[in-house]
Amino acid sequence: MRLKLFLISLGLSFAVLAQNPRGGQRGTPGGGQFNQDQMPPNFTGQVVDAKSSEIIEFATVSIFNATDSSLVTGTITDTNGKFELRVRPGAYYAKIEFLSYEDKIVSGISVGRGEPVRLGKVGMDLSSQQLEEITVQAERTQMELRLDKKVFNIGKDLSNLGGSATDILDNLPSVQVDVEGNVTLRGSDNVRILIDGKPSGLVGLSSNDALRQLNSNLIERVEIITNPSARYDAEGEAGIINIVLKKEKAKGVNGSFQFNTGVPHNHRTSINLNFRKDWVNFFTNFGIGYRKNPGRGESYQEFGDPVSRTTDRIRRHERGGLNYNTRFGADFYLNPQNSITLSFLYRFSDEDNSSKLKYFDYYVAAQSDSVTTRIGDEIEDDHNLEYAINYTKTFNKKDQKLTFDFQYQDNNEVEGSDLVEATGASPEMVVPYLYQRSENDEGEKRVMLQGDYNHPFNEKGMIEAGFRYTDRLVRNDYTVEEQDENGDYQIDLNFSNDFEYEEKVTAAYAIVNNEFGKISWQLGLRYEITDLITELKTTNDRNEQHYNNFFPSTFLTYQLTEEHAIQASYSRRIRRPRGRFLNPFFSISDNRNFFSGNPKLQPVFTDSYELGYLFNARRSTFYGGMYYRHSDGVFQRIRITIDGITYTQPYNITERDDFGLEFNIAHEFTKWYRVNTNLNFFNSTTQAGSITFNEVVTDFDEVSTTTFSGRMSNNFKLGGAITGQVNVMYRAPQKTVQGKRLSMASIDIGLARDVLKGNGTISFNVRDLLNSRKYRGETFNPGFYEESEFQWRSRTTQLSFTYRLNQKKQRQRNRRGGEDGEFDEGEMNFSG
Repeated sequence: MRLKLFLISLGLSFAVLAQNPRGGQRGTPGGGQFNQDQMPPNFTGQVVDAKSSEIIEFATVSIFNATDSSLVTGTITDTNGKFELRVRPGAYYAKIEFLSYEDKIVSGISVGRGEPVRLGKVGMDLSSQQLEEITVQAERTQMELRLDKKVFNIGKDLSNLGGSATDILDNLPSVQVDVEGNVTLRGSDNVRILIDGKPSGLVGLSSNDALRQLNSNLIERVEIITNPSARYDAEGEAGIINIVLKKEKAKGVNGSFQFNTGVPHNHRTSINLNFRKDWVNFFTNFGIGYRKNPGRGESYQEFGDPVSRTTDRIRRHERGGLNYNTRFGADFYLNPQNSITLSFLYRFSDEDNSSKLKYFDYYVAAQSDSVTTRIGDEIEDDHNLEYAINYTKTFNKKDQKLTFDFQYQDNNEVEGSDLVEATGASPEMVVPYLYQRSENDEGEKRVMLQGDYNHPFNEKGMIEAGFRYTDRLVRNDYTVEEQDENGDYQIDLNFSNDFEYEEKVTAAYAIVNNEFGKISWQLGLRYEITDLITELKTTNDRNEQHYNNFFPSTFLTYQLTEEHAIQASYSRRIRRPRGRFLNPFFSISDNRNFFSGNPKLQPVFTDSYELGYLFNARRSTFYGGMYYRHSDGVFQRIRITIDGITYTQPYNITERDDFGLEFNIAHEFTKWYRVNTNLNFFNSTTQAGSITFNEVVTDFDEVSTTTFSGRMSNNFKLGGAITGQVNVMYRAPQKTVQGKRLSMASIDIGLARDVLKGNGTISFNVRDLLNSRKYRGETFNPGFYEESEFQWRSRTTQLSFTYRLNQKKQRQRNRRGGEDGEFDEGEMNFSG
């Protein structure tokens, strides 16, 4: 009770600070309100569902003056659907509102002295949109197309059951995940990944590893925005991928439980629970898993011109271990117009990784062979904490809203490695000669403060404005030790370092949009101030960058008919160098291949244009679009070979132009067979340039490549509550600045059957059925050539069981309100 009184008092304080001037009670002199404890209510009623007569809790009841439509007073219904008010004598009308129902207007209300008004039961009708969703949800595809983004409903894709967030992203159209877990969108690796519309501790310090540990059952949907407006962070030249976690708001207790097991080791349990009672809604997500990912890679290398040495390189590794993540929080509905959401997130992983490298060298002049092995064992602990607060205030005017968000993250990751290198004339004759160990202690603290305000005008216009401040401090203390001839370990100053960087971004934006007949438009402008400081503390090397930039955005939509629409859009984006790309230290996991960051990297600016056409029919959806991106100061990882050692470092190289065509097609051929297809064709041209590394100048010519990727999802209803799915993926070859990536194809299959009267589902899937998802490439440098093949994870099989508590499989919530942070847009839904 004390907590409730405290939160109500806090909410009332917020309400006073942001009060709508017309929101007071007009029935008393000076806008004062009646004291209902002293005067009995004279206006009563009960709100119910018109069809089922089920009571409707917490519906908003507003009383308006019949003469000038000014708001007089209001309340919400109690747990029995009842409401009581006190109003002065006069003529009024009532407006009753509740999520997913049509607004109910009760007109012709006359209140006389000593004549109470008893409306009795007032029935509300389910909205037409909600009725349509209830009717067709069981038939909807896993992909919903909208002009400004694509929405992927994760539970509809059988190949995702029991997998991770990385598996999900690798299955999405136009999205690719490379051997290191880096995500690319439409061929660009600079894509912004958010959780529930904001940066999150679930992504952690290493987004690649964190996404591999995030259970797919905790994810409700993924949204891809390829041309974001000024409302969003300008970061991410290719766009934004927003991962939306599950969160229920239905009353009572409901949720889902999932248990998975698979080969290779992939065992997970995840729980989603929600409890809604009166003025509070508790929610939690919990997942724990154990997995081991065996992988392999081979390469053939030639050194010198003419060739003086060839090397066959073989790599075997196994990564994984125990991982755990949980999120819990609560929505507190202080009154009909004020709510507060508190949430806490914790992620932990304990991995035991191993790798083994073998080099088979052949020296042409001496016609001799040698073998070198390098074995590494690594222990990795990762802890991520996140605290978040959201305050939302709505007003009497529809869609008018004010929100404030505060978020704090504290992430820490510690890696410890032991490495042994041996050499000899043959595998049987290798003798250890080098013992090394390393520890990498990396931490991040991040603070975010954000405010947004939406103000509607006219009938369909909207003005939006907001701000965001983020302060991100990252430290990296890397220590390398090497055993001397006495067996003692000594610090290797050539590799050890203490690196720190801080990034502060202050942003403000304003957007105006409106509709005139069939035309809707939006103009936006975002201004960001960036301060970036990097410091290598072991050498006192310090580098500071400061830049201020405007980021405009424009959208124009023409609704040809109810089923056909065209949209043109433009936005300016930025890619800031971060983390690994700035830290100049060298990793020692492979003594012949070193990667280091570049603290002098400059940001990349991209102008992005897109034109799209969307067609929605009863059984088909088609989206066709063309896009063009021009980027200045593109940075790319450049490989240079010196004395048989390969160094990789990112550099700002030159300009790049990308032009592409994208098609998304969904069609239901019969009641039992449905197809979703995505095709992405693009051309990328990188201008000629040169870079200098260790006084070695590397020139590269203009590179132009045309390639495509495609994915087809075949969905079957096999009868007897059994569904099946076959996904086919293909990526064509692509040229790079220093070589080319070769083609790749794979097939995923899945089967599912509903049990326990629809409350449970058993599913089985195989990812990469033919074990063909391998990354192959060639590298061409002066005096160096390489062919490589790498497989991060081999074919996997997965068996899953899902149980739904007080849920129906076809449930589709109509999400409104500030639940998705940045992504609360009130956009038109063109889903198919």
